Amino acid sequence: MIQKVTQAFTAFIALLLSILSIAEAQSQNDAYSIDRFETSASPEVSIRTSGGFINVIGHDENYVEVQMFVRRGSQYLSQSDTDLSDFEINIYESDDFVTAQARTNRSGFLRGTNRISISFKVYAPYASIIEGQTSGGSVTAEHIYNSVNLRTSGGSITAKNLEGDVKLQTSGGSLTLNEISGNIQAQTSGGSIRTSSIEGIADLRTSGGSIRLDDISAKLSARTSGGSIRGNFSTFYDDIDLQTSGGSITIEIPVTEHLDMYLRGNRVNAQLNNFSGEAERNVIRGRIGDGGPMVSARTSGGSVTLRYQ
Repeated sequence: MIQKVTQAFTAFIALLLSILSIAEAQSQNDAYSIDRFETSASPEVSIRTSGGFINVIGHDENYVEVQMFVRRGSQYLSQSDTDLSDFEINIYESDDFVTAQARTNRSGFLRGTNRISISFKVYAPYASIIEGQTSGGSVTAEHIYNSVNLRTSGGSITAKNLEGDVKLQTSGGSLTLNEISGNIQAQTSGGSIRTSSIEGIADLRTSGGSIRLDDISAKLSARTSGGSIRGNFSTFYDDIDLQTSGGSITIEIPVTEHLDMYLRGNRVNAQLNNFSGEAERNVIRGRIGDGGPMVSARTSGGSVTLRYQ
C-alpha cells in the first residue's frame, strides 16, 4: 500500500513539473520588451525580479540582450494590453554593467490572486559576471565561464555548462547541476540535489531531499538532513565528505591502493585490503595502504557502503 501511494505521489509530482515547464516555456515573440546593449567580452550583469523566472544563456558575442516577459497566470502579456504602473522597471547599461530589475510597488495582498509576474531571459557573453535574484520563480543558467551567483526563494535551479565561481541557492526547490567546473556552492532548503560531471571543489547542501552524484571528479562535501546520498566518482584525488541524518549512503570510487576512511552508520560495508585501523559493524576508521585522500561518510539513519568500480 505504501509503495502504491509513493508511486502515485511521484507520478503527480512529475505531472506537476511537466505542467509548470510548459507554462514557463517562452519564445522571443512572447517578450514584452527586448533591449540590447553592446558590451565588452566580460560585462557584469545584475538581474532582479520579485515574481518571475530568471534564465541566463551565454553566447560568443559582445553584447547583452535582455528579454522581459510579463505574465498573468500562464498567459503572456504585451505592452498593448498591460498596465505596469504598479511596477518599477529598470533595464539599462552603464560602464559595462547591465541592470535588469523589476520591482512591484504594491504588497502581495493588494496584488491578489491574479497578480502579474515579470521574468527575464538574458543572453550574455561567455565570460560575463552574472548575479541575480528572484523571490517567486525558477532559475536556469548555462554556458557562462566566469562567475555565476543566482538565488531564488520559491523555485528550482537548473545549471549546465558553467565554469568558474558558481554559487546557487534556493529556499523552495530542487537543484540540478550538469557539466560544471570550478568553485561550486549549491544549497537548497527544500528539495533534492542531482549532479552530473562536476569538477573542481564543490559544497552541496539540502535540508529536505536526497542527493545523487554522478561522474564526479572533485573535492566534494555533500550534506542532507532528510534523504539518502548516492555518489559515483569517476576520479578520486581529493577528499570526499558525505553526511545525512535520514538515509543511507552509497559511494563508488575507482580502485585505489591508498586512502583514509571514516565510515559510520547503522551498518557499514567496505572492502578492506591492506587495512589498518578500527573496523566494527557500525564504524570503520583507518587507512588503506599508506593512506591518502579521505573518504568520510556518516549517517544517523541508514547504512554506509563503499564500493570500488
